Amino acid sequence: MDEIKALLNAIIERLDVQNAHMEQMKIDIAQLQGDMKQVKKDVAVLKEDVAVLKEDVAVLKRDVSALKEGQARQDKILERLSVRSIEQEAEIVELRRMK
Repeated sequence: MDEIKALLNAIIERLDVQNAHMEQMKIDIAQLQGDMKQVKKDVAVLKEDVAVLKEDVAVLKRDVSALKEGQARQDKILERLSVRSIEQEAEIVELRRMK
């Protein structure tokens, strides 16, 4: 009889330990669920931020493209003005020689 009581006590003790582990696991699972909700919210915010950044990059690309086109036009103008200046200097030198 004492042996049966000892076995029952050991079983009850083991069940108590198991129950304590299960309660801790429930707490851990609840914390993980809360953490997951926060992670999902953070991911949603990051997705919005990435979308805004993509729009900003697109705007910057258009601006850079426009600046490159403007720079190309300015380069052509400077080239023409440079040629014109050289021609005018040659004409001035020629006029001075004629005097």
